[in-house]
Amino acid sequence: MRALILAGGFATRLGPLGEQIPKAMIVVNGETVLDNLLGKLAAEKVEATILTNRRFENFFTDYENVLIEDARREEEKLGAVSAINHAIEKLGIDEDVFVIASDNYFSSDFREFLSNYSGEPLIGVYYAGDSPEIKLEEMGTIMFDGCGSYPPPKKVFTITKFLEKSKQPVSKYVATGAYILPRSIFPILKEYCKGRKRDHLGSFIEHLLENKVRVKGFLFEGKWFDVSHVSYLRVFSSGRLVRTDERYIVSDLTLGELVLRLVILHPGKSTTGHSRQGSEVYFFIEGQGQIEVNGEVKPVKSKDMVPINPGEFHRIHNNSDKDLIFINVYERRA
Repeated sequence: MRALILAGGFATRLGPLGEQIPKAMIVVNGETVLDNLLGKLAAEKVEATILTNRRFENFFTDYENVLIEDARREEEKLGAVSAINHAIEKLGIDEDVFVIASDNYFSSDFREFLSNYSGEPLIGVYYAGDSPEIKLEEMGTIMFDGCGSYPPPKKVFTITKFLEKSKQPVSKYVATGAYILPRSIFPILKEYCKGRKRDHLGSFIEHLLENKVRVKGFLFEGKWFDVSHVSYLRVFSSGRLVRTDERYIVSDLTLGELVLRLVILHPGKSTTGHSRQGSEVYFFIEGQGQIEVNGEVKPVKSKDMVPINPGEFHRIHNNSDKDLIFINVYERRA
């Protein structure tokens, strides 16, 4: 089996942040989403190829097995299904493929998912319940025998209906970004992609069901999410890009007299440092580093909060090998 990691999107749902960094490089629990996926695949001895685009190719130079799609803008890129078909043909793949969306975070490993693959298309499924961070109308929802309750009667089940991004979701069970597509459906995949430039994996699953292909679902336990649905990223999707260079990415969101500044500080870099007339508060979201206040340096990590008094000169240092993500809150007039 070969894994194909889909990292060719332009993260339009992240607003200005998505223009600067691929979602695969967002740090969650101390590592990028991409590294989290690659580690889980390596544990199961599944070789992976990363599919990305020309615009973000520099983010993937340190990785092996990268296939570059010649697209620099949203309107130029292949849809997910066409990208899979293109990779299968370009790489001459003649084995089942494990397709994973690079913006998906899984706390659990892939061992049980892979062990329950029986040669029929298999979709990773998650119970969204009433989670405020998962909007069912933005997801692919799934119907199967027992989908009206949680937990379901079985952890592996036959999917009877799949509805991609509908205002009337069929259940509270959603498709994760994990799909195993058997080699036997490659002819259907190729035919489906003819004449199409934009397509979604969910729509292809609907197509398989319409053509009487039996599709199975597997319930992932633990924690799962699409990074587009992470609270702080959703908040800043309507923010304004302030600065981007080799040091950091800075986006501001103004709420009345308050400014919320999201900073993604790259490894080994430091902010320029400043002081304000008013108070400030720093909330560290991901990563670890140091904060220097009036010459005194102390370590910081995710979930730390540091208040800054008026007039105190301070700066942030990222002395780690991963992005340091934090939010700075201050008064606009200060």
